[in-house]
Amino acid sequence: MSLLQRLSDMAIFARVVESGSFTQAAIALGMSKGAVSKAIARLEQHLAVRLLQRTTRQLKLSSEGQAFFAYCQQVVRQADQAEHHLAELRDEPIGSIRISVAVTYGSKVIAPLIPELLQRYPKLQLELDLNDKMVDLVADEVDLAIRFGKLPSSSLIARPLTHLPIVLVASPAYLATHGVPQHPSDLVHHACISTGSGGPETSWEFLEDGQVLKVPASGPFYTNSNRAAKPTVLAGMGLMFVTRYQVEEELQSGLLVAVLPDYMPKPLPVHLVYPHRTHMKAGLKLVLQYLQSKIGSGNHS
Repeated sequence: MSLLQRLSDMAIFARVVESGSFTQAAIALGMSKGAVSKAIARLEQHLAVRLLQRTTRQLKLSSEGQAFFAYCQQVVRQADQAEHHLAELRDEPIGSIRISVAVTYGSKVIAPLIPELLQRYPKLQLELDLNDKMVDLVADEVDLAIRFGKLPSSSLIARPLTHLPIVLVASPAYLATHGVPQHPSDLVHHACISTGSGGPETSWEFLEDGQVLKVPASGPFYTNSNRAAKPTVLAGMGLMFVTRYQVEEELQSGLLVAVLPDYMPKPLPVHLVYPHRTHMKAGLKLVLQYLQSKIGSGNHS
């Protein structure tokens, strides 16, 4: 059997295992089921081993098949990477780039930047996935994620993008009724509108003389969305701890007032995170550079 034939049959074998079916693999590859079956038979004859245990209901890998499947996957993956690498040489980036970002930041900051990027590169296709949950970049086939705060240790590549200042805000009506807190410890006597993934029983972190100061935050309303909390704060029902960009318009108009500015924690770091440094899509390189040029020049307040 020629090398070319073996490589083709290895790719077919990998698709059969991934789909769990000769029929589904044939459909995906645009081949007949018989041609797929012959490819597997050729491989088994050439290797002199049984790769698949066939039953009427399912396909099961033999131990030899399991080991061989890992190599076949690697061959297919390297072939895909070769194509992506060639795509980098094109003058005009083409193809799809999938970006994952939190709902509010994606809506308010990233989405307004998309039209200019698409106008410059009309063959580029962007998918903006707005999701407050942390996605698995590899499993969910995400090219780029925008993540906030300290990053966990992983094999992912991370580029610093910007920092987001944090503010504690309340409406003038709330402060007129309940008074203006002079120190973070005063918040135990105030209504704190809690947000985030920590649940209603949470605490807010401030800085005093370089030391972290944690203060319990409790109040009449909890939500996992800052956007959902804002109407309650605007209505004078309490204070909210939030990244400044989310309330910038209300601060400028006077609908909200910043409280305890001298005790704010360090700005929240923002990173661009992606799976691979090598064989990067040309479109992904362009998107990284574009976002850094638009956002990374300074704090996005």
